[in-house]
Amino acid sequence: MIARNRSIVALAVLLVLLSSCSGGSGGAVEVLEDPVYGFYLGEKSGDLFERVQYKTSWTRAENPRTSYRGEIYEFSRPADGSREISRLRLTFVDDMLMEVVAYMRSTNISKLNLLKHRIEEDYGVQPTSPDGTTEMAYKTYWFKVPGMSITLRRITKKPENELYIQYMHDEFHRRIK
Repeated sequence: MIARNRSIVALAVLLVLLSSCSGGSGGAVEVLEDPVYGFYLGEKSGDLFERVQYKTSWTRAENPRTSYRGEIYEFSRPADGSREISRLRLTFVDDMLMEVVAYMRSTNISKLNLLKHRIEEDYGVQPTSPDGTTEMAYKTYWFKVPGMSITLRRITKKPENELYIQYMHDEFHRRIK
C-alpha cells in the first residue's frame, strides 16, 4: 500500500514537471474574464476548439516569413455570433490563446469612430495614437487595459479598405521571444 502511494506521488510529481517543461516558455497564463467575440485570451487551445466546434470553422494559417508568432488560425466567424466581423485570426503560443484579430465587415470612418467609442466606454480608457504626421494611409489607436492591449486600425488601400481590432494578451510579447 505504501509503495503504491509513493508511486502515485512520484507520478504526480513527474506530470507536474513535464507540464512545466512543455511548450517552450512554460507555465500557464491568466485567462482573461472579458470575452473577445466569444474567445478568452489565455484559454487553452484544446478547450477553445472543443467549446466552439459547432459555432465556427477554422483553418491553420501560415506564419509570416519574418518571424514566428505562434500557431495561427483563420476563423470564419466569431464564437459569439457577432455579425460585424468578416473573419478572425487567432494566435496561440505555448498552447494558449494570445491574440485575436477581428476584421470588420464595414470599414468606413463611422465604423472606426463607433469602435473607438465602444472600447472607451467598455474599458473606461482613452487611447493614444500617432499625431497624424506619420499616418497617411491609415489611422491607429492604442488602448492599454488590464491584462491586454488593444489596437484599432483602419488602413486605406485598394481594392478595399481594412478595419480591424487586435486584442493581445500581455504575455504575448514575452512568450514569442
